[in-house]
Formats: sequence, structure tokens, C-alpha cells
Amino acid sequence: MKATAIAPCAIAALLLAATSGAQSQVIDLRASDGVVLKATYTSPGQPGPGMLFIHQCNMDRSSWTSIASELVDAGVHVLTLDLRGFGESGGEGMSAGFPTLLQKSADDADMAYEYLAAQPGVDTDRMGVGGASCGGMINADLAARKPVEALMLLSSPPSAAAVENMAASPELAVFGAATEDDPVTQGVADALRAAVAGSGHPSSKAMIYEGTEHGLPMFEKNPDLEPALLDWLKAELTN
Repeated sequence: MKATAIAPCAIAALLLAATSGAQSQVIDLRASDGVVLKATYTSPGQPGPGMLFIHQCNMDRSSWTSIASELVDAGVHVLTLDLRGFGESGGEGMSAGFPTLLQKSADDADMAYEYLAAQPGVDTDRMGVGGASCGGMINADLAARKPVEALMLLSSPPSAAAVENMAASPELAVFGAATEDDPVTQGVADALRAAVAGSGHPSSKAMIYEGTEHGLPMFEKNPDLEPALLDWLKAELTN
């Protein structure tokens, strides 16, 4: 009998469903230019808020499996997206340059958000988005275009438009985390401090650490970060 290979992201989806009792499925999202993007949608099996995660640009959607499982157990519908050219998604990825990836990913992120919002049981009045590095940058801009209650940024310097939206939207809670000497997005700690300080939401929060870790590797170096992030997301989305 010929063995069938299972992609790592599909394995992650199966593990998430098995460990949380959730209903998880890998889906295809077709972009306007015909590129097929892969995502994993996991439902807690009951009505609840929605959360969209986008990975940093040296990872894929499977990087969110642990956090997604915790949120699904708390009653949150979660969608994790592979950016074009990453994980199982088609497209050119970074080969056309970072600005091009960001530009094309704006429409991709909107499509993913709209898919999540349209799923049965998703409370569109309680939507969150977040990401690490480039994924957070993309979702910070999305929060200026779509109704979003919670925005999570890990090592993600927000654009001027995103910062302006944070200041003008008191209903938008912002969580930012970074290291002081991040070599990938230099100055991101100060950028997130300023963005959170300018937010009009009382629950907006910045957690800045010494070190050089970028994105999800901050969790291993700073064991208080992931629990704090999860507590914050659950409070903002489910309360």
C-alpha cells in the first residue's frame, strides 16, 4: 500500500481538533488574482467571537496552533491564514519584494476576515485580529478597514494609518509586545509603546522586554508573555 504524506499544517489542524474537541477544517481561499491561499478554520461548536491570526514571515499558520487551541477552548472561532508563498499557499511570497507582499496581502487578509465573519455562530460584534511581525502589520491595517474589537501585535511596527486608527477608535483594544533590541524590525518597541499610549481603550497594553527575540520566539525567552496575551485576548473577546 502506498503511504500518503500529510502536510505539517494539516497535521496541526488535526491535532488542534483532537486536543480541544473542536471542529477544524483546512480551507481554500481564492484571491482576486487566482492565487489559492490555505487557511485553517476551527469552531468551538457554539456561538462566540472570531479571531484571525497571520504568521510572521519566516513561519506559517501552524505557528498559532497552541494559542488557537486555548482560544477555541474558551469559545472563540479561530482562522489561521498562510500568506501567499508561505506554508501551503500559492503565490510568489517574498520573491517579488516585501512591499509587494504587504500590498497583495491586504486584500488577502480582508478575504480571510470576511470568510471568518460569515461562518455560522461567529459574533461579528466581537472580532479580533493579530499577528507577528509582517502578519501583525497586515492585520493592524485591516483593523482600520473592518470592525475589530481586539488587535494583537507581536514585533509588528504599525503603519501611520494603523496608529491613527488606534487613536481614533476607543472601541479598539490593542496589545503590543516586542524586545528592545529586535534586529529585524528596529525601533519596534518604541513604535508599539507609542501606539498603545495613543490608544483610547483602557485595556490597551504594551509588554516590552530586554533582548533580541522577534515574534513568537519571545514566548520561550519570556514565559509570562504567552499567558498574559491569552488572558488579554479572552478578556477582550469573551467578556
